[in-house]
Amino acid sequence: MQKIPVTRDGKRGSEILVIDANDVVKIDRIREREIIIHTQDEQFYLDFSFDNLEEWLFEDGFRQLDSANIVNMNHVKEYDSRKGLLYLGTEPNKRPKTASAARIHREHVDNALQLIKTAHNTATDHNPEVYEELFSRIISETNDYQLLRSYATIRAVNERKRAEEKIQHMAYHDALTNLPNRLMFDEKLKACFSDAERNGSAMAVIFFDLDRFKVINDTLGHHVGDQLLQRLAQKLQGYVHDKDIVARFGGDEFIILLTNIAHPDEAAHFAAGIPELLKEPFIIEGQELFVTASIGISLYPHDGIEVDTLLKNADIAMYRSKEKGGNSFHYYHPDMNKRSMHRLNLEIHLRKALERKEFAVYYQPIVDLKNGSVFGMEALVRWHHPEWGMVSPGEFIPLAEETGLIVPIGNWVLRQACRQNREWQRLGYAPLVVSVNISAIQFHQMNFVQIVVDALQESGLAPDLLCLEITENIAMNNVPYILDTMHKLKELGVRISIDDFGTGYSSLSYLKRFRVHTLKIDQSFIRDVTSDEDNAAIVTALIAMSHRLKIKSLAEGVETQDQLEFLISQGCDEIQGYVFSKPMPAREFEDLIQENKQLYLN
Repeated sequence: MQKIPVTRDGKRGSEILVIDANDVVKIDRIREREIIIHTQDEQFYLDFSFDNLEEWLFEDGFRQLDSANIVNMNHVKEYDSRKGLLYLGTEPNKRPKTASAARIHREHVDNALQLIKTAHNTATDHNPEVYEELFSRIISETNDYQLLRSYATIRAVNERKRAEEKIQHMAYHDALTNLPNRLMFDEKLKACFSDAERNGSAMAVIFFDLDRFKVINDTLGHHVGDQLLQRLAQKLQGYVHDKDIVARFGGDEFIILLTNIAHPDEAAHFAAGIPELLKEPFIIEGQELFVTASIGISLYPHDGIEVDTLLKNADIAMYRSKEKGGNSFHYYHPDMNKRSMHRLNLEIHLRKALERKEFAVYYQPIVDLKNGSVFGMEALVRWHHPEWGMVSPGEFIPLAEETGLIVPIGNWVLRQACRQNREWQRLGYAPLVVSVNISAIQFHQMNFVQIVVDALQESGLAPDLLCLEITENIAMNNVPYILDTMHKLKELGVRISIDDFGTGYSSLSYLKRFRVHTLKIDQSFIRDVTSDEDNAAIVTALIAMSHRLKIKSLAEGVETQDQLEFLISQGCDEIQGYVFSKPMPAREFEDLIQENKQLYLN
């Protein structure tokens, strides 16, 4: 609130008083530098330029009424446009003061009132187009310098307010999705703490992260990823109740605050509805995108009474959901802190493992079921940590994909597998096809084909003795790019295998267009193939389909003789699994091929 310095008599040397602008109802200019300030009950003198008064007091509601009056519009109770009178007052029992606007300025008062109504975005009659049209008309029709100055003041202050509002909005909202950002979320959460303490209610913080969003960005481009995030933000905002808040935390992470929950199950019920929200695909630039989310939940006050603690614990719970395969939610539990620290420690060591030469390539034989001989082998990366020993691939591979470290690791495995396979040929062993898993991020490197060419040239391996395994989920995204890349690889003579077929959004039309060499049937189908009729039917159909498309069928994860016999009976071409051999280091695999070990077929 502005403070106005005044005197009671307007004389030099008089005692200066300070009054609140809100108490002022009217300002009159008596002479050039003699200005009277009216409150409800008194009047004071101000030795100040009249021209500068309106802008100085504008934000407190003052507007120039005519060439000699500035009125506090907050005190206007009524306007008689016929007489050109404004009735000012704050107390009903007192006779209101009147501000007379000469009839010649009556239109000016109407204009000022309309500009006030249409200018501010909180006003009922706010309309930017009407405001601009009105302002342009007023300026063109006004010749009075004082009134033009007043209009200019209205324009300048309103523009400044809009700029301030925009800056304020930008400070508290995400530029891409227009959702509240982390700063606003923190402030809202802090404000809710006092309410929760007062009424004893609980709250939930939900940390929401898309699964494998990086694959979409890397395969289709960041512009598609941005559109996906915008569409998702709209869905989440519609899903969240008015009293709650959803904010973008950063990247593909969102945070949601649920207030006044009576029971923790309310948070679970809310989280369980998110997969349903994502059930329908997002169609962006003609591409169908299916997404899932990992969700973590922390509860106030049970899991923390501070903003950072609640967010950290919800984040930890979210990573627990990711570790479990995604598309799920978990409540925070204190034991998760240990897992979170372990994951952080694992990432630190993983970044150093390649330069410290802690990785090794193991080889699992692939057997031809026509004669039981070893046809080739799959190259599998293994991490032997000097202190921890063997680190499970199920633990470090997902982390490598999430952090992008899978690219240098995968490229190293490709080069190493090519070199080793060529070395066995130099030693006189029969040519074998080595299969190398290629991650989505790796496959969509701009220079991926050149990386394959370099690996073949450096090792001297014939292209037809290299098979690149890609998952069907890679093949489902950015099909034109996939087709172009596969075409270039086939021109080199490299084989292509579709891995884990049947576990994602399979498309037979894409399979036909890609013309791959091998279709690998996922071990999740093989595991129960002799005890589950549905699995048996799926495997039988996949083998038959492969034959019709002139594609080899390879069953992975074959562990028992019963599984083997079933696959042979259905005409499966190749298998790999513990029924013949586990993955082994290069030296042990060399012993196996030196002995010419074969699979016994009935």
